[in-house]
Amino acid sequence: MTAVLIVVLFGAANYLVLDHAIDRSDSFVIETERTLVRNEFSHQIDQVVQYQSQLSFWDKTFRELANGMPGEAFVHDQIRDWMWSDFGFSWMIFATPDGEKVLGVHRGEKVSDRKAREKLQWVSDLTRKAERAYRNALSPDRGGWQVAPAKEDPDLLTPALPQIHVTGMRLIEGTMSIVVVQAVVPKTLYIPAGRLQPTLLVTVKPISQKMLADAERRLGVHGLAFVPIVSVEPGLAMTSVGADAYNPMVASWRPNMPGSFVWHSALPQIALFVLVFAGVMLFGAARFAALVRALQRSEEKNAFLARHDPLTGLRNRSGFDEDLLHAEGAGKGFSILSIDLDRFKAVNDRHGHVAGDIVLQAVARRFSDRVGGQGCVARLGGDEFCVLLAGEHDRESLLALAGNLVLDTQLPIAYGAHLLLIGGSAGIAQFPVHGGTVHDVMVKADAALYAAKNAGRNRAVHAGDIENVASTHAA
Repeated sequence: MTAVLIVVLFGAANYLVLDHAIDRSDSFVIETERTLVRNEFSHQIDQVVQYQSQLSFWDKTFRELANGMPGEAFVHDQIRDWMWSDFGFSWMIFATPDGEKVLGVHRGEKVSDRKAREKLQWVSDLTRKAERAYRNALSPDRGGWQVAPAKEDPDLLTPALPQIHVTGMRLIEGTMSIVVVQAVVPKTLYIPAGRLQPTLLVTVKPISQKMLADAERRLGVHGLAFVPIVSVEPGLAMTSVGADAYNPMVASWRPNMPGSFVWHSALPQIALFVLVFAGVMLFGAARFAALVRALQRSEEKNAFLARHDPLTGLRNRSGFDEDLLHAEGAGKGFSILSIDLDRFKAVNDRHGHVAGDIVLQAVARRFSDRVGGQGCVARLGGDEFCVLLAGEHDRESLLALAGNLVLDTQLPIAYGAHLLLIGGSAGIAQFPVHGGTVHDVMVKADAALYAAKNAGRNRAVHAGDIENVASTHAA
């Protein structure tokens, strides 16, 4: 009887230990994935804010609104051919807070004022917040008003923006979308006395299935979608995203649950432990070691996914940030090459996202082969790449490398019976020549990249040549 009791107690102890380990591992995986999903959509929102700011935080837009709503040429060139075609904003609406003046563009086409006002009703809380944020940021200056500038953060890799934008996630036309609202202001942030009444720019970026699929690959989850906040479904993990109190939807996915696998594989062994005490001890130790290794592999996989792009294998934004901080902490010089692909969206639209993925993988291989051991190549998202070169480099060698990277983007890429053709533009900045912090150097590299695009694309521009390139292009 005593032996039986010892065997029963031993089996019960193993059962309880295993059950607790499985419960803790399942909880850890779910909480880790929940954090990853929230961070992913926070990053998506930040990207949309940056894209929208190219129009709302721009002198040309501010001048265009001096006498009312934008003209036909502005709508055609800046909204349809740029913001809709390049960034995929489904809605862009200019409106005064009182709703007296309004101009709406839906999928690149101008719509009636009535339709634009109907759409504004769905985001009226955001427009009110954006107007308050704009007015709270104003202070009297030189007979007019000055918008409070952004607080500089040396850890940011994107340009800091004045805190007058408001974001939310809403169900627009049956699709979860990122909504950004901001008053249009000039780069100088100075508002003349006669222009105190703001014009708000409302942009809507739908979260497409491609965006969700890309997020699944980056995060290592599956079944990523949006469901009503009141949904109750066994085995479905959920979390709110976007910090929008009016959003009735939450992100959901099927979590990676190692527990069921462990249970199915371990229960027969537990029965064997009860029958054979000596074998139980040895086998229990082996199974526990296997469980630890499985958890370690899961940790290693999550750690790798947190720092690498699953599509190309390159460093992602998080991993690239770490490399930048290490380079800055070394106290030596380094250089940053910011590269965007040109005409990449046309490939996706014409041949599908599979072709787009093949293009990104091919370009990533070419960039890695080209850079080799000189530095680190990263894909920061979409068709945006970055190269970090540690140590001192002269301007000519950097331009030569960037020029070769641009040429790499122009080489045809085979896809079935097609040859896919894209291009690329590159911007170069150096530390500490172009900034005393990582943020400053990244801003300079992005500015050089935009100068390359504005000058006709398929070229590389050094940060020291921005003014010359801009003046030559203007002439």
